[in-house]
Amino acid sequence: MTDAHGHSNGHDEHDHGWRTALEEMRRDSAHYYKDHFDWRGQEPPRDWTGPRFYPPAEEWRLDAWLDTDAPGTGDAITLPTSTGKLRDMTIAGELVFDAAGKENRLTAYASKGEEEEEGWLFVPFRDGTSGSETYGSGRYVDVPPPDDADNAIYDLDFNLAYNPSCAYSPTYDCPFPPPGNRLDIPVRAGEMVPFETLTH
Repeated sequence: MTDAHGHSNGHDEHDHGWRTALEEMRRDSAHYYKDHFDWRGQEPPRDWTGPRFYPPAEEWRLDAWLDTDAPGTGDAITLPTSTGKLRDMTIAGELVFDAAGKENRLTAYASKGEEEEEGWLFVPFRDGTSGSETYGSGRYVDVPPPDDADNAIYDLDFNLAYNPSCAYSPTYDCPFPPPGNRLDIPVRAGEMVPFETLTH
């Protein structure tokens, strides 16, 4: 997985490295969707040039901590998906972070059986842009484990928020964000609707 994360430390060269990695990731995404994605019978608009993104937003690179005392932590649950199926997940806790002048929480999950990404958190969410500027059913962000286990600060970078595959082709099976993972603030960072006419 491409790591475009970087702790903000006020140094211009560090910020430049983060932006460079983010831009490279976005180029890779465009290449993937244009040349390798299985559209499963769907076709993008003829003049489509690839995924659409908000400009890099430093303010949406956030420090978060994982509340493992939150209700349900450790429980095996199922999330409904876009095709009516269920996806097995384990609640890792709630990521707690400050944004828009207040504390926010999002339930984070560890996908069962994905040992190759041990310690990573899967965070499906909706926000104030969902259904207008971003995909109506929500977006995802993958959060890596902390660099320092003793410090346990997570890099929650919404610039890395991405659309589920069903935003491109409805035949894909994509878990929906749970009702509690709706932020009442607009998160203008990461991936937008892939096509300007698509919001659902």
